[in-house]
Amino acid sequence: MNEKIKILIVDDNISFCENLVEILNLEAYQAEYVDDGYKAIEAVKNNEFQLILMDIKMPMMNGIEAFREIRKIKPKIPVIMMSAFALEDLIKQGLQEGIFGILRKPFDMEKLFSTIDFAMPNGGLVLVVDDDPEICSNLVEILGKKGYQLKTAGDSKSSIQMARESKFDIMLLDLKLPFLDGLETHLAIQEIRPDLITIIITGYLREMNITVPEALEKGVYACLEKPIDIDYLVKYLEKVMRLKADH
Repeated sequence: MNEKIKILIVDDNISFCENLVEILNLEAYQAEYVDDGYKAIEAVKNNEFQLILMDIKMPMMNGIEAFREIRKIKPKIPVIMMSAFALEDLIKQGLQEGIFGILRKPFDMEKLFSTIDFAMPNGGLVLVVDDDPEICSNLVEILGKKGYQLKTAGDSKSSIQMARESKFDIMLLDLKLPFLDGLETHLAIQEIRPDLITIIITGYLREMNITVPEALEKGVYACLEKPIDIDYLVKYLEKVMRLKADH
């Protein structure tokens, strides 16, 4: 890591904050902490943080309320929420409003590091959902060379969990999946990530009795048929990212 990522930790558990600051600084991040939402707002006003790790459940001002105020000051800063509690309504609210993701305490440190690095702006963030590992691997290799950051999921359950953990720009979604089908998966993720652009890529559009107009009516941005024309897909993603940047 050439340049240290400057991170603000917000949590009313001071011993947790001190431990996390020490761990992050040893990993070549630059971390500091405050112990409530009001102090976090002031810290963001006066410093150039690149990322915030914030507890959801805090006295006086919870993490979602603090996030809303911080967004007014620094709308682009990624905020990753931390929680040891099953606060599903608050978590869902935060995801719908644009927090980058949610990590459950106690969390695996390697997962924390990878989530921090994934949250740093560096090309579009793409989630590939397909139960064919070869397709996932090919898309990761090809799109990665074009500057995109990718994660893959082989079924609906893991894709929904990944959407909770990271704020993807685009989802490339197969229709035939274990557990829920692709359209059901899209609808479940759209509930928590309304800004995520879903592009269905499938060879089974007609077989599954799903028409393109039906998919589009349910919020799917586009339907592309397999086998994938990679050059067309790359140009299409560039167009989508330009549209997102204009909004």
